[in-house]
Amino acid sequence: MVKTLFKILLISLIVLTLIQCQSKKVKQQKGGEIIYEISYPCLEKNEKSLLFFLPKKMIMTFSNDQYKNEFVFPTKSSSLGLINNSHKKNAILLFGLGNNKKYTIMDSSNVDFLLKDLPKYNKTIVSSQEMFFLDKPCNKIKIKSLQNDSTYEIITLKDLKIKNVNWCTPFYMINDVIMEYSLDQYGMEMHFKAVSIKNISLSDDFLQLEKKYTFSNMKQYLKEIKAMLSIFDCDE
Repeated sequence: MVKTLFKILLISLIVLTLIQCQSKKVKQQKGGEIIYEISYPCLEKNEKSLLFFLPKKMIMTFSNDQYKNEFVFPTKSSSLGLINNSHKKNAILLFGLGNNKKYTIMDSSNVDFLLKDLPKYNKTIVSSQEMFFLDKPCNKIKIKSLQNDSTYEIITLKDLKIKNVNWCTPFYMINDVIMEYSLDQYGMEMHFKAVSIKNISLSDDFLQLEKKYTFSNMKQYLKEIKAMLSIFDCDE
């Protein structure tokens, strides 16, 4: 009788332990990761000392028409990123500098407030020539700046489909994920080039915003971003 009771208790303990372990597991989903290298053509020519403060890498993680862009800074106290549900066209913009960590919310109703200060382009030519980037089929697209009539080349991936992926960027007229491009924002020129792309497993909460960030309306948020980036303005 004692042995039987002991066996029952032991089995119950094992089952309870297994249930607890399983409940602690974070659910996973299939997704992908693209790593971009970032360079600063203007600053690299004129103000090399300032480059130490700037991120040299951006990591994009994505799944089911949702993605997160995270800039990797030399110091852990700095952060900059985007959490984007491109299917619903809403996003969270975030930055952190020391203890000052802010985020704002963007959707179709206020995205023009962000885009009005960024470059404007027209898509002109899509290359029909078969091309590959990181061993994956791609397109080469030419776009024309409406500010200075200059023409730029952009490389996009053919097979990676994320609905409305560029809806909140100056490249909203381009449907596919961009692998290489340049962006001039608030006087600072940045060049992005993808160096790796792979399939990964993502936790269901990979888009969750950390609690240490506090909300700021978009007008105030962009005012602080512009103030921070103004020290890197090559035109001054």
